[in-house]
Amino acid sequence: MDIDTLNGLKACPLFKGLSDNEIIDLMHRVQYRVQVIERGDLLALAGDPCRHANIVVSGEMSAKIISSSGRLVRMDLHHSGQLLAPAFLFAKDGHYPVTIEAEQTSRVLRIASADVHVLLEAEPRIAMNLVGILSNNISFLTKKVGMLSMTVREKVGTYINNEMKRQGTSNIVVTLSRQQLADELGIQKYSLLRCLHELQEKGVIRINGKHIDVDAPSLL
Repeated sequence: MDIDTLNGLKACPLFKGLSDNEIIDLMHRVQYRVQVIERGDLLALAGDPCRHANIVVSGEMSAKIISSSGRLVRMDLHHSGQLLAPAFLFAKDGHYPVTIEAEQTSRVLRIASADVHVLLEAEPRIAMNLVGILSNNISFLTKKVGMLSMTVREKVGTYINNEMKRQGTSNIVVTLSRQQLADELGIQKYSLLRCLHELQEKGVIRINGKHIDVDAPSLL
């Protein structure tokens, strides 16, 4: 196992609490492969059978759904160490609910479901870690569903508040393009731009390129 692959597994919450040697020993018990996916290429289409646990070793992979207009809308972005759609690996209807696409050249470690069973039986910590991962996914999806009933202003305000918490500052950096952000929030780009303009006009925020300074967070 190369060092980049090991580092990717160490960053994965599935292997939380395990040492390098323990991870290497466990991976010797199963069959796996590391697949290189070029930017714009797909790992899976929505509706494909989910037969592997997929761990992002390096790069960025996005999970997308098809909007009512027929466009692919990004639901989530996965970085090194993250599992892709783990809840559907053992589901009765085990099919990908999303299309998984590489945002940049990425490496994904793939383990067949039968070999995941081997890991779960061999190491109780992995089983408990998986429970935690699935619980966090349910929480994330619940919040996503909750956003569907929000107004554009509420969606933008929630995003900015979440980014302030995540980045630990009221001067946040938006790494997404305006179109990507609109897609992630499930709104039209012009609606996003109009909302940001209105917030700036009211003195709630100041926009400077990819930077948003939040002057009145209580008004978001």
